[in-house]
Amino acid sequence: MKPSAKSMVLACMLALGTSAASAETLRVGMQDDPDALDPAIGGTYAGRIVFDAMCDKLVDINETLEIVPQLATSWKWNDDNTELTMSLRDGVTFQDGTPFNAEAVKANIERMKTIDESRRKSQLAPITDVEIVDDHTIVLKLDAPFAPLLSILTDRAGMMVSPAVAGSADAFAANPVCSGPYKLVDRKARDSITLEKYDGYWNAGEIGYDTIVYEIIPDSTVRLSRLQAGDLEAAERIAPTDLATVRSDDGLALHTSPGLAVSHLFISQKAGAGVLADNADLRHALELSIDRNIINQVAFNGEFTADNQMIPPSSAFYSTSHPMPARDLDAARELIAKSGVENPTIEITYENSLTDGRVAQIIQSMAGEAGFTVNLLPLETSSAIDRYLAGNFELYIGNWSGRADPDPTLYTFFGSDGSQNLNGYSNPKLDEVLIAARKELDMDARKKLYDEAADIYLADLPTVPLYHPTWFYAAQANIDGIKIYPDGILRVTGLKPAGE
Repeated sequence: MKPSAKSMVLACMLALGTSAASAETLRVGMQDDPDALDPAIGGTYAGRIVFDAMCDKLVDINETLEIVPQLATSWKWNDDNTELTMSLRDGVTFQDGTPFNAEAVKANIERMKTIDESRRKSQLAPITDVEIVDDHTIVLKLDAPFAPLLSILTDRAGMMVSPAVAGSADAFAANPVCSGPYKLVDRKARDSITLEKYDGYWNAGEIGYDTIVYEIIPDSTVRLSRLQAGDLEAAERIAPTDLATVRSDDGLALHTSPGLAVSHLFISQKAGAGVLADNADLRHALELSIDRNIINQVAFNGEFTADNQMIPPSSAFYSTSHPMPARDLDAARELIAKSGVENPTIEITYENSLTDGRVAQIIQSMAGEAGFTVNLLPLETSSAIDRYLAGNFELYIGNWSGRADPDPTLYTFFGSDGSQNLNGYSNPKLDEVLIAARKELDMDARKKLYDEAADIYLADLPTVPLYHPTWFYAAQANIDGIKIYPDGILRVTGLKPAGE
């Protein structure tokens, strides 16, 4: 019997509906354009968001900062904590179809430890060898116990890329091939990054969108407007001043988490870099001229956490013996007089975003009352980051997304060979303490060491921590599965349109 015209029309409508549903696109408004899309050399928070969709890691964290499986399904230390044996997930392939196995892990770690451009060298330096036991078992051998290792592997150091195409860093960043759920289709500088679903992904059932487009929209108000207009499904770093708008819109949902991040005023310690470089009195005078609570209230509606430390108060390793100093203009002026520098003049470089611009202007006004002349140098994001990575600044408003373990923040910035030690700071005593903390697995003993580290860096003041942001994402209310963890990363696994 031939189908009726009505049944044929209905079948076509159902087919079209199925096609539309299977071609769902997730459009995410991003504040910044990521740097290189290579986990070995990437250095931006924006890049970490995109990497979540592209590059699975050996392990990940959950919402309570516990280490959980990803490409490694289980792990165990030997008795003296110098060998970490990891069991690898079976049936995983890279986006070029090549298998993920123990040889791939060994190649990835060796690449990150050896290529000239790698920013992961210091993080992985304790690994002296990667022993292949079988296709799905590796042993990471260390020269000494290294407490932060698993935490480090939850970030870019643990991301796996295809050894078949991992040649030069520049070439790979242009055409990255990872083991995550989405592969790169197109990148337009300062405009967008488009990814499409990799059908061979090991956890494909938890991936609810066929395409993700990360749209670079520096202005937070514009990101929110685009979201309200339906041009975006989600937007990151909603400005605290716009939270009431999101909360009052039934079509939108607000997703938040207290953050591990820190925003800080990074001070160059290089010879000739300015009046603060070799003068701790002036650095402390600058700190005392600033009221962090006012910065939080004026710039962020009081939604963030004003603080003087790189590690947030929510961390078990936060130093309670160093409370945030109150603003003290008289003390600041006395330190300026003691320094012998008349009318100290400083320059703050920053990414020309609404939030950093507000903070810079508030600091300019406050420090001016103490006797500083503060010049501001706002730059387009990529230009600012280039200068930052080159260490070409006097002061720089840095935004660090933070880590669950304190080492990837404190050693990275303050260790003499830390990958983010871009201001030239070095203190042998602090190096000694931070290295000891890396080797100490006892929680109480590590806390004491990080208290000692706080004693040192807060006295030297190579940077002035300002506040810890809270992560604010807004999304269409009809999206299921959004969970924001303290690391502030939008995880794509589990995201799907409501009802699917």
